[in-house]
Amino acid sequence: MTFLIWRFKNSTEFAKLRPLTRRDYNRQLDKIQAKFGKLRIAAMAAPEVSDHLYRWRDTMAETSPRQADYAVSVLAAMLAWSVRRGLINHNRAAGIPDVYRPDRTEKVWTPEMEARFLAVAPDPIRRALILAVETGLSQEDLLVLPKSAVVGNVIVARRLKTGTPAAIPISPRLAAMLAKLPASDSVTLLNKADGRPFDPKGNGLRSLFRAARDEAGVVERTFNDLRGTFITRRRVMGWTAEETALCSGHPIAGEKGAQGAYVDRAAVALASANRLWERFYGPNSEQKLQTGLQTGSPAERLSH
Repeated sequence: MTFLIWRFKNSTEFAKLRPLTRRDYNRQLDKIQAKFGKLRIAAMAAPEVSDHLYRWRDTMAETSPRQADYAVSVLAAMLAWSVRRGLINHNRAAGIPDVYRPDRTEKVWTPEMEARFLAVAPDPIRRALILAVETGLSQEDLLVLPKSAVVGNVIVARRLKTGTPAAIPISPRLAAMLAKLPASDSVTLLNKADGRPFDPKGNGLRSLFRAARDEAGVVERTFNDLRGTFITRRRVMGWTAEETALCSGHPIAGEKGAQGAYVDRAAVALASANRLWERFYGPNSEQKLQTGLQTGSPAERLSH
């Protein structure tokens, strides 16, 4: 198995993975090496190895079901690559079901929860919550989001995890927050109280966010749930599933042919975000009347 792992790590396919994905794959491949590295290649394709894989997954699941599933998925990806290369004749990890089945569809932040959180959180963490709930981007994406991402009335981004482009119309609430950003030499939108960027791994932001959440008495809600809150609220506002996916960076159902290989998704996402801004946040939209917030171009207000 050591040979297969080495070949996979040095393959063209592995090199094409996003840096964050390669980092996570390497962590899982180290686990695979520790468990199965001494096995002969032929033994890895034998029928009886399936039971060993299931027991390995179940042991890891006792501590972290999500990590157990991820380790198995990386093993399956490596073995699938090995089958395509003719290095092994069967992928025994293929089809092993996940043990972790999350259901956070109802774990959205309510306006009351937000109000309690914003009342106690320090300014950088207040900005983090508003940026998250008004863009739907993940924590890892927000931590590296540059000021240059503000393009007119839209925030243009690319998901670190998948490389998928996303474009989000800037709501009046987000525009007001951007207009009040303190001056900083940092290239990122989200910074600490001293004006320097947060740790890209999220360690500093995560601890401060949890402390504010606990002080506010908000239970069973996480930073990641702000992404689901954004999606839920936009669907309630009347955005279509495709419009929402172009903002959040999620896959679009049936994204092939006219929606996939022949389409510049970044261009489509940007055009969609601009249309959404005009419809929901622009000068003639009902949203402006409801919020009473200024909806002029945030790019102009950031340039002062």
